[in-house]
Amino acid sequence: MAKGNNKKKLCVEINLLPVEDRKTKVDLSWIVDRRVVWPTFAFIIAAVAVFMLQSYISETTLGLQTQLEATKSEVEKQRPILDKITALDSKLQVIAQKNNGLKSIQVSKKRWVILFENISSMMPPNMWLLSLNQVAPLEMELRGVTYDFSEVAEYMVKLEKQVSISSVVLVDIATVKMEGEEAYNFVIKAGIKADLGLEGGAK
Repeated sequence: MAKGNNKKKLCVEINLLPVEDRKTKVDLSWIVDRRVVWPTFAFIIAAVAVFMLQSYISETTLGLQTQLEATKSEVEKQRPILDKITALDSKLQVIAQKNNGLKSIQVSKKRWVILFENISSMMPPNMWLLSLNQVAPLEMELRGVTYDFSEVAEYMVKLEKQVSISSVVLVDIATVKMEGEEAYNFVIKAGIKADLGLEGGAK
């Protein structure tokens, strides 16, 4: 009996109606099939996520575009002030350049006044200068004549002790005749101190 109960009953449905009267049953079992449900559900979620992302990007882009337009509008409103500021900056630069130029002239004048005072005050009685040239930014060349050979060395020692002079070098010395007397032509190069004439520099 147990074996008989365990046997599954087989039910076969036979439609005896004529073909033209038969109704075909629609099989909708595929709708609830997991192979269809889960992919469909995943597709719907993905579609919703893409839609939300596109909406967020569109809103963000629109907001940024609005901010950009507002900024451009504000810049255009403030442009006259910006133009005035630019013009004032240009004027300030020109004034600063002129000011620096004047300071440079003042320093240069002060430097040469100090140099001339040092050069002339240390000169021995039998010596005189023929020329004084600036051969480099911080170097000058002195050409002179003296009747006493020892005065050249004496003059160089005195020059080197001056606050305006950094170094003294004898470049050339030669014997010449001056109105029938023996004299000496000499060329000296002297270094100029870099801070000469500047505020707080050598004076």
